[in-house]
Amino acid sequence: MKIKSFIRRFLLVTSTAVFVASMVTGCKFGISQARTNNLYKQTSSDTTGKQNANQQKTMEQYQSLLENNASLIEIANFMDGNVSLVSSDNAVAMVDEFEKRQKEFLPELEKKFSENVDIQNKMAETFLQDFDISKIYSIEDEKIQELLKETKDSGYKVETAEGMFFPVINYEAYKKFRDFVSNDFRDYIDLMAIESNNTPAKDAALIISWEEILKRALNQEKFIAQYPDSKRIDNVKGLYKKYLTFTLFGLNNTPLFSYDSNEIDSEAKQAYMEVLKTNADNSNYLAILSDYMSLLEENNYKLTDEIIKYRDEVIKKLD
Repeated sequence: MKIKSFIRRFLLVTSTAVFVASMVTGCKFGISQARTNNLYKQTSSDTTGKQNANQQKTMEQYQSLLENNASLIEIANFMDGNVSLVSSDNAVAMVDEFEKRQKEFLPELEKKFSENVDIQNKMAETFLQDFDISKIYSIEDEKIQELLKETKDSGYKVETAEGMFFPVINYEAYKKFRDFVSNDFRDYIDLMAIESNNTPAKDAALIISWEEILKRALNQEKFIAQYPDSKRIDNVKGLYKKYLTFTLFGLNNTPLFSYDSNEIDSEAKQAYMEVLKTNADNSNYLAILSDYMSLLEENNYKLTDEIIKYRDEVIKKLD
């Protein structure tokens, strides 16, 4: 009996000890876990606080550049090194202001090209050798090299039309910012890069295909529908109006209708009919084009007073 009593007491003490030990261990683990969680929260909060402070400092530096009338080159260099460090909203603010300043400075830069006959002549002489505009960058003239460097470093590129050379905004250069801005600015950059990489018209003539006109107009319409509150909505609406005008009118040196016979351009007609076959009908642009082609069919695909009235009314609705 004494042995059995001893065994029962031993088991009771042992199990109690194990229970107490497990409770102590559990408490220690709970305390340790709580401390870890608190440390994580504190570290996360500290990191967020530092990031916000760094962003504020970066934006203050950017604002200081603007207030001190820094050159476009200085602003561009600052953006290159800092746009990835800020939020998408702040990145948009940077890109937004930079583009505005480019547009403001453009007339002044244009004068540096247009008012110097020697520069124009040397550029023309080089360009006309094989019609490669990139060759102007090889001209061995100090003044020209300085101007071209300023143009490029300020975010512009050189274009030519009607025998003149002039700067335009190089939106291809904006693509280095597209991963840091909002979706609407990213898509805006893509739309504008297409324009600056391959301008639609020169010397009052279209230099892109009718198919390309249709494609660009549809992409512009998509932007307008997708981002009605974008800061760049008016810019894209203006671009869309230009392409709708191309679609309905053509240009003076690439008219949609022959000056002699008043008949529609055969390539344009084919492109228009094809796009109406392959695209969905949930597009106002295509609805306009469909009505236009139906009306043209009724008029034997010739320019008539009825056609003139229709296309004029379409453009007026966009004003």
